[in-house]
Amino acid sequence: MAKILQFFCYMLIFLFISCDSQSQKQSTTVLRIGLNAEYPPFEFKQDDTIVGFDIDLLESISKKVGFQYTLHHMSFDGLIPALKAGKIDMIMSGMSATPERAKQIDFTIPYYEGQTLYLKHKDNAGLTDKESIKGKRVGVFIGTVQEQAINKIKEEYHLTVVPSDSIFGAIMNLKNNKVDVVAADHATAKGYIRENKELEGFYQEADGSAGLSIAFDKGKYSELLEKINIAIEELKQEDEYNRILQKYQLQ
Repeated sequence: MAKILQFFCYMLIFLFISCDSQSQKQSTTVLRIGLNAEYPPFEFKQDDTIVGFDIDLLESISKKVGFQYTLHHMSFDGLIPALKAGKIDMIMSGMSATPERAKQIDFTIPYYEGQTLYLKHKDNAGLTDKESIKGKRVGVFIGTVQEQAINKIKEEYHLTVVPSDSIFGAIMNLKNNKVDVVAADHATAKGYIRENKELEGFYQEADGSAGLSIAFDKGKYSELLEKINIAIEELKQEDEYNRILQKYQLQ
């Protein structure tokens, strides 16, 4: 009897240590976050450090949910393939939740509502509304909802679509008169307008998505996704969310 009791004691100790070890492992989960750090004000490099609205919000979410993370910069159009290949665990990169993307990946609830702003040179008086872009050269950032939207109307509007690997490249094409118009996320576009006084926005519209969301591979991390949804809802009711919006001039 004594040996049986001793055996059960050992088993209980083993189970306790095993559960405690598993709990510690879970509490120190490190997620690999994929992003494109060329998309201010959402994510961009400042003195070799990736900063931005998404990064500040990610930090607040991680504290609420309880995870650590590392940031992995890559091309925007390479984010979903990297997620599907298991090279990253999560995307937080100003990505719009669209039905097409939702076929491959799972999205959280939106953490920011997206709009598209059309930019031009201030001295281009011929561009006043969406109809006026017909027959023009339009610059877009590859992989964005703006690229998708412009490609959908390029035949109807007789557009020449000029894709760029970064929003910076699209803006430089506009500054150097290689395109007539750039279609970009309005928050990012406004940042470039502040830095380039010769540019201005002339037309704004909904970007056709549910909003900017965090993404996971299809069917994975469902429990974590739900926890992040709760954290986003809570943050939107707190002063911290408004503080981050104000910091990056997104209000």
